[in-house]
Amino acid sequence: MRTGVLILAAGNSSRLGKPKQLVAYRGTSLLQQTVTMALKLNCGPVIVVEGAYCFDLPAQPGLITVRNMAWKKGMGSSIKTGLSALEVDPSIDQLLILLSDQPLVPIAHLKALLAKKAHTAYPMIATFYKNSYGVPALFDRACFPDLHRLEDGQGAKKLFQAKPNAIDWVPLEAARIDIDTPEDVQALNESNWKHFD
Repeated sequence: MRTGVLILAAGNSSRLGKPKQLVAYRGTSLLQQTVTMALKLNCGPVIVVEGAYCFDLPAQPGLITVRNMAWKKGMGSSIKTGLSALEVDPSIDQLLILLSDQPLVPIAHLKALLAKKAHTAYPMIATFYKNSYGVPALFDRACFPDLHRLEDGQGAKKLFQAKPNAIDWVPLEAARIDIDTPEDVQALNESNWKHFD
């Protein structure tokens, strides 16, 4: 299976007051950490959807950046922007959606999602945390039209809610940790979430 990876990094980090994608963690930025993990999967092209900011990522084989000029409309608009860039490659069988601000999601979890998808007939494989389905999540190509039909302000969770019988999952409680506020950055820097590693 050939997998396209979509990294959503278009937001303006209004609650943080600076680009959270560039928050330093373990010697690099949150965004670069996510890009590095995605490229290490070696499963297909990696598309970073920029929006409020352009990050001037180093050129790397397999890495593509696209700009969502409508980023203010919400996550759904970024998903559709990235998906449109990915669909030009007819060899793509499925899509893995990642956020750029989930620092405690390890590459082992991404591999577990891919492995689960390879051994199930479910078209969607989500991450399960906080008693709910979320991202990172993997979508079969058959789901692409549904992703395109998301409203601009909706994320993948809307699709999970609409089709609960089409989902399998891999649990990862650490995925609930994302970076939105200065307090989140402080907790990350002080390793207050180390028990999730």
